[in-house]
Amino acid sequence: MHFPNINRLAWVKVFIAIAAIVALVLPLVKMMAPGIAWGYLVFYCLAGLAGLLALLIVVSVCSLQFWQFILRMGGTDAQWFWFSGEPRGLEALRKSQRVDKEVP
Repeated sequence: MHFPNINRLAWVKVFIAIAAIVALVLPLVKMMAPGIAWGYLVFYCLAGLAGLLALLIVVSVCSLQFWQFILRMGGTDAQWFWFSGEPRGLEALRKSQRVDKEVP
C-alpha cells in the first residue's frame, strides 16, 4: 500500500490545530471540573480528541463499505442524478450482466 507524502508544513498545521482546539476547550473544562489538575485535563482533552478521531475513522470506513455494497448490487451513485443519464458504458455493462444471469 502506498501512502501519500505529506510535507512537514501540513504536519505543523495539524499540530497547531490540535493545540488550538485543546486551548479553547481546556478553560471551559477547568470551570466545569475545578478539582482536577491541569495535567489531567490536558490528557483527558487529548484522549477525547483521539477518541473522536477514531470514531470518525470508523464511521467513515463503515459508510464507505456500505456505499460500495450498494454500488456492487446495482445501485446508482446519487451524484449521477445531476446528469441526464448513466455513465458511459454502464448501461451496456448492466445489460451484459442481466444476460449472464438469465442464461444458466
